[in-house]
Amino acid sequence: MKNILIAAAASVVALAVAPAHATSSSEQISLCKSALEEQGIAPSDVFKKKFVNIKGAALKTITFKLLPLAGGDAQTAECQIKGGKVVGAAIKA
Repeated sequence: MKNILIAAAASVVALAVAPAHATSSSEQISLCKSALEEQGIAPSDVFKKKFVNIKGAALKTITFKLLPLAGGDAQTAECQIKGGKVVGAAIKA
């Protein structure tokens, strides 16, 4: 019984110290898409954004393939998110 109480207390402490800004992957992807749009890097009337991957821990790097709606070569865009905020967004060279 004592071990169960200790385990329960440890779980409560672990949840209490979890970052308050932890967001889901889908929220981070949406945040990145919005940043690419707002900064004029990948306007939705010019590019279709296709999610490729997400990596990292504290600093998430989200990669999209940008497909031109008018045809042409695809480009790659990356967005960095830290603490629930976009800290960088650019088209990779």
